[in-house]
Amino acid sequence: MQIISLIFFAIIALIVAIVLGIVCSLVAGWIVRRRNWSNKRLIVWLAAITPALIIGLEAVLGLIGSVYISQTKGVDLGFGDYWQAPLTESHYLCAADMPENASVGSCSDDNIYEGCVQHLWVAEDSILVACYRSGNDYALYAFHSHDSRIDTLLHRADSLQFANALQNRNIDVKTALTPDEYFNRAQREAHKIESPVRHTIVIVIILALWAALIRFIKKKGCKS
Repeated sequence: MQIISLIFFAIIALIVAIVLGIVCSLVAGWIVRRRNWSNKRLIVWLAAITPALIIGLEAVLGLIGSVYISQTKGVDLGFGDYWQAPLTESHYLCAADMPENASVGSCSDDNIYEGCVQHLWVAEDSILVACYRSGNDYALYAFHSHDSRIDTLLHRADSLQFANALQNRNIDVKTALTPDEYFNRAQREAHKIESPVRHTIVIVIILALWAALIRFIKKKGCKS
């Protein structure tokens, strides 16, 4: 599913690059004709490929950034239809194919968490995770930030008793995150620094190309 999405976005990006390239080339052509600049073809050509360069650089640098973040921060929402986001240093949320199939994993093989994750509550010192198990059975786990190796089974019961247990603990299902929302939140947090750095690098490269073109035109104009 994830590979199909990547192919779809690649096709959309290609179409957008072509359309923007045509628009930029027309605008550049209009400007160079009015100002009677030299090297008209070179300016129009660079204007035409600038959108494709921006999109291509963003894609390549974004891929490099995603691989780096996956290796260093354990956030993987990309290739191979595999999803992963850390809960603590020792536990993580993972899913195959779809985020709705998420389960809890542990860096230690001793801990096994059965069932699919339905809801997550993020607090300052812990993360609560509600897992649906077979037989209409729910389990509520707490993963502690102060000691990431420890997990606590707070409650295990059927759906009716589980709803009462949440109410007794003042836990509202309306404030919970779904696995998909938690994955997206982890991705935004992981890319909080990477995204502006990536955008800055792309802007610098594009400006450097245009600066080199202007310098080349000026040099050629001085010689003539």
